[in-house]
Amino acid sequence: MAEHYTWIKHFHIGMAYLTVTLFVLRGLYRLLGGERFSLRLRTVTNRISYGVDTLLLLMGILLLVVLQLNPLAVAWLSSKLGLLVAYVILGVFAFRNRLPLALRWLCFALAIGCWVLMYKTARLHLPLWMW
Repeated sequence: MAEHYTWIKHFHIGMAYLTVTLFVLRGLYRLLGGERFSLRLRTVTNRISYGVDTLLLLMGILLLVVLQLNPLAVAWLSSKLGLLVAYVILGVFAFRNRLPLALRWLCFALAIGCWVLMYKTARLHLPLWMW
């Protein structure tokens, strides 16, 4: 499987770019009031996003296996996974219609910030606190 490392890595990176692009587009659409126009469009984009996120997770796990990394023992990877949890939680709050719109915008912006920090952490191979 190690011979496929480059392919897996680039596929993972591509899925990371695609997932944040979908997140931004879905977020802007929903926060600007688009969800009241088409429930079908929302369902389709949600399913596409779930598929992309699933592929992203699978490629990430494959990278861990190929590189024989323990996410709890590698500081930059632990930092990235912590940011991933924050990104998901903030993304869920950003899409909750029950919350005030200002709070949803804040969660949306913070989620994008978490993605940028995950990206930088992965590129630098340094945990957030060592930048």
